[in-house]
Amino acid sequence: MNFSVMFMSPPCIACGVEEEFFQHLCQTCYLESNPILKENKDLNIVTCISCGLLAFKGHWSKFYINDLASVKIHSRLKTFIGQEWKFYYRPTKIELKNLQQNFNTEDELESIQGIVVISASPDPFVPLINIEQEFIIKNNWGDCSDCQTRSSGLYTSKIQIRSQKEISSEELDKWGTEIENTSKDFPLSDGKNPLFRLIQIKNGLDALFRSKSAAHSVGRIFARDRGGLIHITTEFAGFDKSKSKEYPRKQVVLIMLPKYEKGDYFLINKQLFKVEGYSNFKITCSDVINKSLRRISVKSFEELDPKRFDANFEEYQIIHFETAESLAEIMNLSDFTNHFVDSTELTVFSEGETFWGIVYEGRIILRD
Repeated sequence: MNFSVMFMSPPCIACGVEEEFFQHLCQTCYLESNPILKENKDLNIVTCISCGLLAFKGHWSKFYINDLASVKIHSRLKTFIGQEWKFYYRPTKIELKNLQQNFNTEDELESIQGIVVISASPDPFVPLINIEQEFIIKNNWGDCSDCQTRSSGLYTSKIQIRSQKEISSEELDKWGTEIENTSKDFPLSDGKNPLFRLIQIKNGLDALFRSKSAAHSVGRIFARDRGGLIHITTEFAGFDKSKSKEYPRKQVVLIMLPKYEKGDYFLINKQLFKVEGYSNFKITCSDVINKSLRRISVKSFEELDPKRFDANFEEYQIIHFETAESLAEIMNLSDFTNHFVDSTELTVFSEGETFWGIVYEGRIILRD
């Protein structure tokens, strides 16, 4: 008995080839009635002529022209082909092979070409089909947004730092140095500092940037431990009358620094607090009377509408203690007025000793 004849696949009912793929058809004949690819076309990328950054479908990527020689860009090219070509049913897998770059006589990249292997199946019951198709991606030269901004001398975003207190020029210089150094951690696509210019104004500073993301990141770092409130807005950038079109609006990262600094006193509903410091967009303050700490967001703190308390420390002398009533009689050594206050804070002193403090609501607040 000839076993090879027993187990031979029936021939294709369309072309007679002794090779059945599905539904009595060979793969070639099956694909004629169930094609994978609906439309393929030549594709286009844009390469920045200054820095070599690549753009796909009008969006600048994180890849450069030198990456075309590396397999790390294959996933991006496969996604690009999958998005731009049209299919009758979604491919299960796309792979590239025989990728090569074509250059002109001036050694400039003209195109990328190769073969794409597409694996797909019209439904779960049909075996996976693999087809190969040649592709070409043509290159065009342009200017990426960073290089265009740099060459035009314009900025896309700015940080506005504003203080409600008087700021010295020395302090403004320190701010500028800090912003410049921090900006280096958020370089442009060519590795350069995104900071364009620093402008000092009264009690504030403007920092112009060529990158919106860099301005936002640097602004948050600057405000984080200073208690600054950040507001992101835009400003009008002009109007092109010849095209009846607005220029793109510029992003503004406004940082409002707090009214109060470390060591300042303030009142909330007659409760006296002292600013202990700021960190991570929060304020730490101490309840002066109850000796407890509170830590809340700067935004929530501003919504409580704190009132400044002028901490005018004066020198006092202890006249005597009234132990039974936990009181102490003290005398202000500047106007010689006497006060009876809670003696809790004064137990470390003896009668006749002097100290610096403030009298508030019958209590003594000692100077640190």
